[in-house]
Amino acid sequence: MSINIYDTRTMLEAKEVFAPKATFLRDRYFPTSEDDIFETAKVDIDYEDEQSNKIAPAILPEVGGIPVDRRGYETHEFEPPTIAPERVLTPRDLYKRQAGEVIGGVLSPQQREAKILAKDLSDLGRMIDLREEQMAAKTLLDNAYTINQYADKFGSQSVPMNVKFYTEGSNPAVYTGSGWSTSSTNIIADLDTMANRLTKRGLPATDVIVASDVADVMMGNSEIQELLDIRRYELGQVKPEELPEGAVLIAVLNVKGHIMNVFSYSMSYTAEDGSSVDFIPSGSVVVTAPKCGRMAYGAISQLEEGVDGFVTYAGRRVPHVVSNVHDNVRTLTLQAKPLAIPNVKNPFVFSKVLA
Repeated sequence: MSINIYDTRTMLEAKEVFAPKATFLRDRYFPTSEDDIFETAKVDIDYEDEQSNKIAPAILPEVGGIPVDRRGYETHEFEPPTIAPERVLTPRDLYKRQAGEVIGGVLSPQQREAKILAKDLSDLGRMIDLREEQMAAKTLLDNAYTINQYADKFGSQSVPMNVKFYTEGSNPAVYTGSGWSTSSTNIIADLDTMANRLTKRGLPATDVIVASDVADVMMGNSEIQELLDIRRYELGQVKPEELPEGAVLIAVLNVKGHIMNVFSYSMSYTAEDGSSVDFIPSGSVVVTAPKCGRMAYGAISQLEEGVDGFVTYAGRRVPHVVSNVHDNVRTLTLQAKPLAIPNVKNPFVFSKVLA
């Protein structure tokens, strides 16, 4: 029995070719659990109240107990944007040697078609990974993000979708300190203040994420060097395979009792206009902790060839294939409806420390 490689369920079973690949910010700070995969296009997001630091009451033995409030939450409904990169396959592609294919190879058009499908799914999945990483970065930096949703296939018209996780006039997760330099004596004080803004609210503060230029300043700062165990002051000791691309653990600091992992993140992406953009911009510092948020996904509904009515899939990636028999064109689209969200309000602190 032949297998239809373009059947949606067949492609979903081979999900390793387009399953999300490792990225630093999304995977460490906005992981996805089964509860974050929704069966509906819209997602309901619960913001838990901050952990209370209220002390437990003391009682006389005959009292039995004193009632205390449970942790409250707010529920907000969002419809995630639809991310949908696509590739087109024509008969010409089936007779053209692909990158990495043996010169003079004997692949049949059908075999080459299957290889092209796998490569396209992998490429499109990587593009979605980078979009999700951007959403995670903007949430950490701005407590908000804007997605330009194109209204046509040529990208000439777009409708902005603004997602904001605060109601104040400006981002309350911003800390304004003094500028840092290799001779600064305020770096530890600033990190301590940023960490305390979280820990005083019952939130963890274990990670410091910095741009590469900030990392250079920190590693050249005498105050920081004094805190490091000189025997371990070796930037090459961290194995690259232990962290996703672009992320390096440069130090573990004891910041006035806060044990903090300092990560330098130099990864960039290519924006729609062709410009290169750093996920963590020059001069930026973020203090937070792993799993400060999550990446939720809305369901995808689509029409499929040979199927009556819409079919709905709940998942992180959903492929869709449309064939144009008249023009001999087959279009593969990989879809996702991701939404990066913090678990509580302002579980991170951002600061611009270099001009």
